[in-house]
Amino acid sequence: MTLEALEQLHNFRYPALYKQLYADGMLNWGTFGPEWYSRVFPQLRSHPPLLLFGNDLEVIDVPDVAALLEEGILFADPVHRFVPVATSGAGDWYALYYNLQDGDDVPVVLVWHDSNEACILARNLQEFIFMQMLEAITDMDTNYPGLISAVDFKENCQLWLKSHAPYLTARQQEVIKAAFEKGALTNAELHDIFEQELSFQLMDSSFPYQEEVI
Repeated sequence: MTLEALEQLHNFRYPALYKQLYADGMLNWGTFGPEWYSRVFPQLRSHPPLLLFGNDLEVIDVPDVAALLEEGILFADPVHRFVPVATSGAGDWYALYYNLQDGDDVPVVLVWHDSNEACILARNLQEFIFMQMLEAITDMDTNYPGLISAVDFKENCQLWLKSHAPYLTARQQEVIKAAFEKGALTNAELHDIFEQELSFQLMDSSFPYQEEVI
């Protein structure tokens, strides 16, 4: 199913940035399976697709988005208009949240699968990408550093920024480049960057997304 068919079927419009990422092949992480890391990842690494090195995040390809919307269990909801874009290892969803759309800005939220709560993360997809790239090098777990440390950490950072630069502002590129050259951020440093670079009042606020049954 094409993006346009999906939009028409469920009566929404993807942000222009998402459509550009789709057109550029940036939403394709290849076919997952036992040999993904040994066979697919090395090919993706040279030009990382969307948030390949993100922390505990997997982009959902368009056919799977269509299936989730068709199920209608959580998405395509008449009250809360979520459209999924990624999932966490625990099964939570990152989704565009059209209830809070402001012009071209469609916020990104994290929808917890095991509790009646969704957390607002970013004003739009571009700021979400910016945040995720910085969070990937923040207080990294030495035991489970993630894909960003696979093969060569420094080279991964360079390749990641190069492939994602077209989807970021010049200022965002500068901030990420400086952070990557530093090598790591603390939570305090990340918080300071977000305070300086982002001004989204709803960030980190949450709301229930299912009606309580009494």
